[in-house]
Amino acid sequence: PIIPRYNLTQTSTHVNIEVSIPHVRVSTSTLDLVIVDGTDLHLYAPPTYLLKLTLPGRVVDEDAVEDSLAQAATGGSNDVVRVVESVENGSGESAAEIESCRNAEPDINITSTAATHLWTKEDLPKLQYNPEKNHGTLVVVLRKEQEGFWQDLDLLGRLQQQSTPTQRQQENQASGTMNSTKPLVEVIDSDCDADDENKKNRDNTSSSSASGEVMKDLLSINETRPTYGLFQRFSNVFRDYAREGLVHEMLECPNPDELFACGEEGDDQHSEQLNRREMRLEMENEKFDSDRYLNDLCVEEEGDMIFDAAMMMVPHWISATVVASQNSEESVENITNRLDKLSTSETQSAFFTSEESHLLATLPSKNSNPVQLSVVEKRAALLTLTDILFAYAYDHRTTDGDPTVESSWTVMILSPSLAWLENYNPPYDTLVDVVRWSIRRSIIYPYLRSCTLAKNVVEDVSVIFKGGRRTIIRCLLQLHRIMEKSESHYLFNKLYVDPLIGWIQRCEENEVQEFGREMKELLNHPDLFDKQCFNLDLLELEESFFGCNGEEDFSSSEDDDDDDDSVHYESDSDSRGADEDTVGTADEDESSSCKESKKTEERLDGQSKSTITNHSAALLDENIGGGNSALHMKDIQLSSEGNGDDGEEKPFEKRLIEEA
Repeated sequence: PIIPRYNLTQTSTHVNIEVSIPHVRVSTSTLDLVIVDGTDLHLYAPPTYLLKLTLPGRVVDEDAVEDSLAQAATGGSNDVVRVVESVENGSGESAAEIESCRNAEPDINITSTAATHLWTKEDLPKLQYNPEKNHGTLVVVLRKEQEGFWQDLDLLGRLQQQSTPTQRQQENQASGTMNSTKPLVEVIDSDCDADDENKKNRDNTSSSSASGEVMKDLLSINETRPTYGLFQRFSNVFRDYAREGLVHEMLECPNPDELFACGEEGDDQHSEQLNRREMRLEMENEKFDSDRYLNDLCVEEEGDMIFDAAMMMVPHWISATVVASQNSEESVENITNRLDKLSTSETQSAFFTSEESHLLATLPSKNSNPVQLSVVEKRAALLTLTDILFAYAYDHRTTDGDPTVESSWTVMILSPSLAWLENYNPPYDTLVDVVRWSIRRSIIYPYLRSCTLAKNVVEDVSVIFKGGRRTIIRCLLQLHRIMEKSESHYLFNKLYVDPLIGWIQRCEENEVQEFGREMKELLNHPDLFDKQCFNLDLLELEESFFGCNGEEDFSSSEDDDDDDDSVHYESDSDSRGADEDTVGTADEDESSSCKESKKTEERLDGQSKSTITNHSAALLDENIGGGNSALHMKDIQLSSEGNGDDGEEKPFEKRLIEEA
């Protein structure tokens, strides 16, 4: 059968159970509703749906109506009912009248709720079916025997846990509502001989001794096996159920079914071998990477996108009122939201979503935790819950609330309870030790190995415990989904997550709040975040790292300063000198070029003049009075108008000589 989706609402007199049964043909002949002892409800809607609930209080059933009508039919019961009703209304002397009624009618228990009310058929359970809502919704209306409000109706897993007769008797005794009825069988006299009893006892002792020895042998075998899980109630899980090679993929402990926990009963017999805790600490020391830790020291200054997002994230366990109080300005939306939350109805607002409620109701409750636990067992469970919530909060922040395929590994590797099946032994193991071990693993294994982020995660765990059971259950439900989707870590739901969800629902709210206050006071512990307590030589690493970097930075800074100063000085002087040199050279070049050009012109003019005079003298001497004087003067004038180069003078001289 399938557990249907359902939720409960209540008033001071009635309880309404809304059950979703889609695609089912509903009729009076098919539905089967049974109420046992006024608290256990069984609803069967064939062929698939079966709902079993254990209500926190008694409701009116057919037996209560029949008893009430039978008492009303008798003569004296009316007086008893009238007297009790007058006492409840405040009229009359309560103690005296109740005592007189008890003496007058000893067979009637006037302290029971059945005697104080006259139940009729109108008070019987009613079924209302709505075929349009969610393709078929059935509403069961139940009348409370005693008016008032029941607590924790939204913790559906608590209602799923069936109570045994002894548990119901203990709860009735604790609440004071147990009927003072006589036993069904009462021994009046015993005529058996003492000899016969002795013979029977001898025969029974012989058979019981043999069976007792067998049970002792079986128990001794079980005691020698390592145990793990919540309350140490599991053994041989990895040997019997895990497939080959899954152990190494699932957890860090190499042989969980062969290694005992620290302080376990079998650990004394195997004291020569290392236990799980000692091996864990040794492996953590081996896997610690000093270079990786030193690289993440400056992650805040250098800026890492994942680190910044993790530090700025506002997770779901921080209430909206805290976030609104941090804002200095009151917006219209915040005021409207607060006004919407104000309600005068008697029903409580639902904390869980429909998906969370359905998952909470469908979790297996057959192997539920025992109701009565010792103080040591409760303390050990809270310490286990602490390191698991630390791992969950770390992954929730680093993934921005959206789990990845690596989330199951991250949660497993950060939690000593999951990675090494750690068993805490209070009072030897304290809350400070558990938090330090979690921080220690957070700077050895995950992506971000920052003490600042680890401190923020510890504060998150404190806020989660301060939020109460429902906030813790929401975190565990999300962790259940993460582990359920993993092929290697799904067994952790059976060992730890599901038992924790079932146990935390049965815890008292004040116990969780008290542990949350202890966790908050722990944040002010002076040595909680002392790096020397992690036994990883972190201070020595940081001192050597920053010392070396400081010397290198100092020397490099001096060299850089000298280089910068010299370069700056030379650049200033050279720039000025270069400017002057460039200007001077330019002027000198211009003046020299001008002088050279003048000298060249003068030289050419002198050469041309001397050449002309020499040639003219020679011509006049050789050809005095010749008729070609005019032609020679014309050539001389043309030669004087030329550039005066040596290359042009030689042909001109040759030409003159030839002409002469």
